Amino acid sequence: ATYSQNVGIVTTTKVINRCVLGLAAIVLIIAGLVPKFSALLTTIPQCVLGGATISVFASIAMTGIKLVMQQEMNFRNTSIVGLAVALGMGVTQAPASLAAFPDWVTTIFGSSPVVLATIVAILLNVILPKEEKKQSTSGK
Repeated sequence: ATYSQNVGIVTTTKVINRCVLGLAAIVLIIAGLVPKFSALLTTIPQCVLGGATISVFASIAMTGIKLVMQQEMNFRNTSIVGLAVALGMGVTQAPASLAAFPDWVTTIFGSSPVVLATIVAILLNVILPKEEKKQSTSGK
């Protein structure tokens, strides 16, 4: 499992203090060990949890987009990102697309769109030819 939500939380709150992260860890440990405290946390309304989740994952998405935009948006790079995202999302939207494959393929690629998108991006990065940098020719 990845903990990409940490990126979203840090991006949103700008808090990177170890004490705050330690306090959050203590709260989670207490929630895991004290059922009454866990029950108290379950009283948080779903709309509050949903709003927090949306803002965190929107921050994660935008952080990823900013990373992608730091590179030149040529045909090769847009193809790699576009195909990786499309296949990752496509498998989740059409799970029957993996029905003809063996169970291990469905388990690996169908359970997490991140796995499929990452593998596609890595393979395309290796396979697609890189554009050569044009060298400026000065009359020297």
